[in-house]
Amino acid sequence: MDWSIVFKIRRNMFRLWIYIVILSFFMMIGAVFADTISKDPNYIKDRGFGNVNVANYLEHEQHKHNYTIIKDPTGKFKYVENISPRKGDCGNHKSFGGKMGGQTDCNSDRLRLEVAMDKSLRTGKKAKEIWLSYYFYVPNTETNFKDKYLQPYITQMYGYNKKGGQDSGGYAPQISASISHGKLYVAGAYVIDENNLKGQWHKVEFNVRFSKDYDGFIKVYINDELKVDRSGFKTSNHDYVHFKYGTYNHKDFGYIYPEGYQFPSHTIYFAKFSIKKDRNKLLTSK
Repeated sequence: MDWSIVFKIRRNMFRLWIYIVILSFFMMIGAVFADTISKDPNYIKDRGFGNVNVANYLEHEQHKHNYTIIKDPTGKFKYVENISPRKGDCGNHKSFGGKMGGQTDCNSDRLRLEVAMDKSLRTGKKAKEIWLSYYFYVPNTETNFKDKYLQPYITQMYGYNKKGGQDSGGYAPQISASISHGKLYVAGAYVIDENNLKGQWHKVEFNVRFSKDYDGFIKVYINDELKVDRSGFKTSNHDYVHFKYGTYNHKDFGYIYPEGYQFPSHTIYFAKFSIKKDRNKLLTSK
């Protein structure tokens, strides 16, 4: 037997195996990156409120967050916003310009991955009516939203004053949506129960008249069904309203958390978020 020929055959087979392994690796990596379209939330246009940013991350920290725009894994839309904060993720932006004593998400055990509008809505003497809408999807995986302490805001309409008055933290958003105990809670009402929250797309529409008089109103439609209809009260106590969506978690004073507890990684998809003056101009209406 010519052992040199056998050796050459084995050597060539080994090289072929190495080639196949490397090719498979790069094909896998390529598939992953092919699904990621962008990490810049401004890739999406026509939200109706100008440019946006990933909230509470400093400019030099923008590479650390886990916000991505990806091809829709569910197949319903062309692409979706993948809000997937990881346990321990945080930014070092100081809350309220440092007026909270240097508080940041990192030093206050918060887990946040929110898209925030660069501009705010002026809600002075004259009332303002807006429509805000989006689709959201909570993947029904084994660990997603299983932690009882995970109860994030997924939408915030936050009032503030630029000069004087309430310009620091310590109060809740004027109007919000949150996931609590497996249900969607919006403007004072549970609107999606624990049996229907996960594994399907839901359309959310807010119609709000921000007013400092008793002529304000809030209407909320879930999957085109009116679920909240409140009117005849003040919907604005400040001069501006700031809009954010995604997931924001902070430790509630009403809970006792395990020692060293951190909010877990989790995922929500968003699609077609927009703010408009008219319902038929919303991205969810197109």
